[in-house]
Formats: sequence, C-alpha cells, structure tokens
Amino acid sequence: MNTLEALYESNIKNNHFLERKFSIQSKKTVIYGPRKSGKSHIIFDHLSKYEKSSYLYIDFLDERINKKEIRSNLNLFVKNNPIKLLAIEHFDFSFELPKVQEIVLTSDSTCNHLIGFNEHYLYPLDFEEYLSFDKKHSNIEHLFNLYSSHGTFPYIALHGENNYTKELQTLLRQILAEEHIFQVYKKFCEFSSHKISFFQIYNALKEEMKISKDKLYEIAQHLQDTQLLWQVEKFNQPSSPKKAFPIDFAFKSAISFKKDFIKRFENMIFLELMKKEIQLFYTDDVDFYIPSQNTAVLCIPFLTQEFVVLKIKKICSKLKELDIQKVDVITIGNEGDFEIQNITCKLVPFWEWALQL
Repeated sequence: MNTLEALYESNIKNNHFLERKFSIQSKKTVIYGPRKSGKSHIIFDHLSKYEKSSYLYIDFLDERINKKEIRSNLNLFVKNNPIKLLAIEHFDFSFELPKVQEIVLTSDSTCNHLIGFNEHYLYPLDFEEYLSFDKKHSNIEHLFNLYSSHGTFPYIALHGENNYTKELQTLLRQILAEEHIFQVYKKFCEFSSHKISFFQIYNALKEEMKISKDKLYEIAQHLQDTQLLWQVEKFNQPSSPKKAFPIDFAFKSAISFKKDFIKRFENMIFLELMKKEIQLFYTDDVDFYIPSQNTAVLCIPFLTQEFVVLKIKKICSKLKELDIQKVDVITIGNEGDFEIQNITCKLVPFWEWALQL
C-alpha cells in the first residue's frame, strides 16, 4: 500500500474538540498559527461533516509519509478517487495543488500566500474561549486565576492543571525545536512587557551563547513573522526601545523563576487588544495608547480608585496632548467610573473588560 492510499483509508478522530470562535467557511482556506494552537482540531471537526471517502487528510510532519511520493502522485490520486476535500497540514508551498472542490491548508508561518485562498491566523485561546474550555469551574475570579497561570494554549487548558509549568516547557520545545531560536525566544520571554532594545537582548544573550547580531536579527524577525513575538513601539519614537510581548503570558514563569505579576497582567491585556487588530503604542505615561479610538489603557491590577484618580490627575496634561478622551483602567476586582477634565475614566476588572472588548 502506498502513502496516499494509506492516508485515504485512515480514520480521523477528534476526541477533545471544543468549539472555537473560528470555523472553516471558505472553499479555499489557509489557517496560519503556531503549533498546538488548535489548527488540527478545527480541521478534524470540519472533516467530520463529510463522508470518509470524500476527503484526504495529509500531515507533512507525519514521519510515516513519503513527501516526494505525495508531491509526484497527489494530482493523479485525487482524479482517480471521489475526493471533494483536500486537507494538508504544515503545507510547504513547494508544489502546485490539484483541482478539488475544497482545500484546507495549515502553516506555521504567514510568509507564503496563495491567490484565491481565505487566510486566517489562529491564535491560542483568548479569555472568552478559555472560559468555554473549562467545564469544571463557574466562579469567574477563580477562572481568571487559572487562566493567568495556565496561559493561552488549548492543550494546557485541557491537560495542564496539575503540572502546567512542565507542560508549558514541553510545548515551547515543540514549537521551537531549534536550540538557537529557543534560547532567543526564552530571553525575550524573560523581558516580556518590558522596554528592551535588540542591543540589550544581544548583550544578555552573548553571555550565555555564541550568537552574532545578524543571527539575532534574523531569529527575531522569524519570531515576529510567525507571530510568536510582538514588539510595540513608543508613540512617535520608533527608534526607542520597544516593548516585547510573547504569544503566551505564562511562558515567562515556565522558563524563569522571576515572578512579576504586573508585567504578566500587561501581557494578558496586550494579547486581548492585539487579537482585535488594534494599532497600539506605548508612552511614558500609559501602558497602551490607541490613537484610532482616542483611548489609553492602564494596567493597574491592585490599586484602589482613590490612587488611580491621583495617578491620572498627574498625567492629565499628557493625556490631553494626545487627545485622549477615554482611559480604561484594567484591574483585578476594582471597578468604578469617574471623569477628570472631560476625560472619561473607567476601572473595570479584566474578566469584564475582556468579555466586552
């Protein structure tokens, strides 16, 4: 039996699927995203709606398959069988796809594009999706505490409650198999939510490993291309150090003994904003500035409203210079509304803010 015949006869099971906000709707779809973000489960759920003989599923990371054979024989195999849907995971864009009614592809990188395909980047879980994954708890504050520890990856949400640190380390190694890339990403994670320049990262890394500046730039660009890392610019100062944000706020505690909940909290808030495709900046006075909405976001988990009022009064002139009309203060538990010099200010717990965003 050749590779394609074996794959065609294989049964696909999706034992742990939980519904996500994204589902496949287009006849030509590419799903981008990091490994373990849930791409396979979305495809398996989609395949379950079809007769077994009408689809062919191929995963290019399956060590059993002969990739050369697939590239050479796929077109003829599809013609000779009643295949209506072709699904290829970890597609390498190295060959022309056969003509099929429906094609679904996945890729870790967004660097390649296909004309006529609907493209979607599947991030790990946002807070709302995490709530739907947890069937054991109902108290929203307890769920937030679990989320802040477990992070955003579906597998950890489902299986990592007892030993999530070890599970996160394993997951990171699966996502970043190459040692140099892993070490660079680990260093960015250590500085998550901090203003950090490439020069500072380079100086920190060269004490631990042999790496050139060119190699560091190359790896950092790769991490950003694959959307495992984001860097937020200072408003109107693009040459200033940028804030670094990994795709999962729990990574730092998984690879370091350093604890900084306030920075983790800021990373959590960034990920919710980023997934809404909002252009963000930071300033010396606010954690996030959203020019398109004339809005500032402050990440202040624990201060009371009285202290928040004093803080905003101190920076009020700077807010007016930026024409900020609204300040969202994201907290843990504290809430309230007030106005300072015609600027609307709102304290809102993270779990309420994230669900309303």
